[in-house]
Amino acid sequence: MLPNEIQNKRILLSPLNWGMGHVARCIPLIDLFIKNGNTVFVAGNKNQLNIFRTYFPTIDFVQHSDYPFVFGKRGNFSLDLFKQFRPLKKRLQDELLEVDSLVDLHKIDIIISDHRYGFRSKNVHSILLTHQLNLPVQWFESWVQKIHYKQLRKFNEIWVPDINDSSFAGKLSQNTEHFNVSYIGVLSRFSLYEKNTEKTIDKVIILSGPAIYARAFFQEQLLNLLPDEQNVVIIGSKEICDLNPNASVKIQASNDWKVCDQLILNAKKIVARSGYSTLMDLVELKTPFQITPTPRQREQEYLFDLWYKNMR
Repeated sequence: MLPNEIQNKRILLSPLNWGMGHVARCIPLIDLFIKNGNTVFVAGNKNQLNIFRTYFPTIDFVQHSDYPFVFGKRGNFSLDLFKQFRPLKKRLQDELLEVDSLVDLHKIDIIISDHRYGFRSKNVHSILLTHQLNLPVQWFESWVQKIHYKQLRKFNEIWVPDINDSSFAGKLSQNTEHFNVSYIGVLSRFSLYEKNTEKTIDKVIILSGPAIYARAFFQEQLLNLLPDEQNVVIIGSKEICDLNPNASVKIQASNDWKVCDQLILNAKKIVARSGYSTLMDLVELKTPFQITPTPRQREQEYLFDLWYKNMR
């Protein structure tokens, strides 16, 4: 089943709470579902739902609890997972019961889970959305990969936002385990907009990720700005906005996505982290870019190497 084949159904969708990229790539899917006559229910936390409301003010929203996980500063995902495994398992078990209740309450036909292992039901067709069929783990972390594969097999099918040859996500999206996979192509909220032919901003710098790395990236980018680069906009958190020592550089708070969208659409060049949703946006926008990985995030480090080898 492909996204555009779903018509006149009642859909329940929820993104993972580990980064706003999960929210971003759900936006074009929701837009497509609505255009095809579907009724969409979106479950998420307060911040996620506030963003969705700016794009889809009339659809139904359901407050839904997060997965209790915090990425450690050392970038050791398996160790972080091991330390927090018990509360994560408990949340997954609770979520399974909550989803069944939501299915009954709203008469749901199809579930779309953006990498939430517990957001599924045996009672209706459940689809997992992920670009990571394979996690970027090392050989001694094989137990993490085995858990991942086991959870993926519990869904009826998997949608991968990449193309058939895995050009964009590389080994992360290769179907080596023979899952029931459909490659659905690029997902970017910028597909909702007409593209500007004349750009008015020389450079837009997007600061994202953990606060400590966002601050360092911010300071690094300020130092790299050339004296003649006057037409620059930085998109960052309110905390970053308060740090700005350079009155000539405009900073836009990242919580207003619609305003940020227009700035990005008007950019002649984009500077950003190498998160997968950001890369999908760059594919859609076709704007010259400069990317750098968030330190100690293996997925971004892998994607950075892949894109600079194959895409530039």
